[in-house]
Amino acid sequence: MPQNDLASGYQLVTLLSAFVASVVASVYIILYYVVGIQHATCFGGSFGLFGDLSIATKPFIEYQLQRDVAYLFGMERMMYQEQTVYQLIEVYAHRYFGHVLVIDGSLQICERDEANYHEMTVHVPMAYVPNAEKVLVIGGGDGGALLRLLQHPSVKHAHLVDIDMFVMRDMVASYFPYLHTAYMDSRTRAFAYDGRQWVDEQLEVEANKGSYEVVVLDSTDYGAAESLFTEAFYQQLKKLMAKDSILVANVDSPSWSLETVTAVQLQLSRLFKYVHIFQSHQPTFLSGHYSYAFCSDNIHPMKTHIDWDAWASKNIKTYYYNPDVHFASFILPESIRSVFSQASQLKDIPLSSSPFTQKQFTQDPPAEALFAVQQKLDEDEDEDESQARDDV
Repeated sequence: MPQNDLASGYQLVTLLSAFVASVVASVYIILYYVVGIQHATCFGGSFGLFGDLSIATKPFIEYQLQRDVAYLFGMERMMYQEQTVYQLIEVYAHRYFGHVLVIDGSLQICERDEANYHEMTVHVPMAYVPNAEKVLVIGGGDGGALLRLLQHPSVKHAHLVDIDMFVMRDMVASYFPYLHTAYMDSRTRAFAYDGRQWVDEQLEVEANKGSYEVVVLDSTDYGAAESLFTEAFYQQLKKLMAKDSILVANVDSPSWSLETVTAVQLQLSRLFKYVHIFQSHQPTFLSGHYSYAFCSDNIHPMKTHIDWDAWASKNIKTYYYNPDVHFASFILPESIRSVFSQASQLKDIPLSSSPFTQKQFTQDPPAEALFAVQQKLDEDEDEDESQARDDV
């Protein structure tokens, strides 16, 4: 082929490539910025350009500016969307994760692993106060923390305060009905209130002071609800708490946002004697590693005795939490533990709190005990065989 023909062919291919690229870019811009479908082609979904856009495959992208990282979920469809006075609430359907709740662009819970988060925020503090009767959730309009608190039969009064309570309650009734059962419990009282304002008003009644034994602060990302993260708010909230009570607050990823977690611990340490960070595996949260602050004046997360027989007697079925996970959650990686002013250590656990020294665990011994038993049986069997050979 002549050299000129090759050059002409190359130019033609280049022009065609540039044309195709410009068309693709134009379509992408239209879909992304005008229609609102983000990366739908990656999942082979129907764009739904001539019908209801909610039926299209519409991935949800959560982006963390601080670490320049994005998580992308290939959603089946958007099930619900409402812009309230306070926030944008969305629910998506996902093949694996089930219904997914997103608030202001941040994934809050999904059916697949919400139990990880909610069981840790509730069962950890309740293990120390097994007979708690009056409990409080601030935030948590999805009902997940409330539901777990109500699993404890000692609870007689469970109060929930969420600024968008009515909208959240109706939303979970449709898309997270098992969580909505918490709202229907006769022990529940739910308030559509700003948390700070509600706390201030409760303190006007003398009987409310020192009455809550477990308090769960279940907000959106730390700092999003600004009035709930001030020292003045924590000081007021503490006045509602009983002498031997615990506050658990959700914080952030200790792997990706250690500065935030450290600042929270420092802030709360000015108000409570014991402030220990504990963790959970939360696959759908950015980094998959999440943390909480355990706050109390009289209860140390490792040194205070836990009655695991009392826990077992409640017969609470869990997905994530158990006594081993309870203690393990307070043991942090060295790179994280070393920056905190207070950190838990296994050596601080009293023998009386060890799960394997209490009655309900004697029927389910740890692996080391099983290994020792098997080793003894093997030794006895070898001894019998040796004796049989000697007899012959």
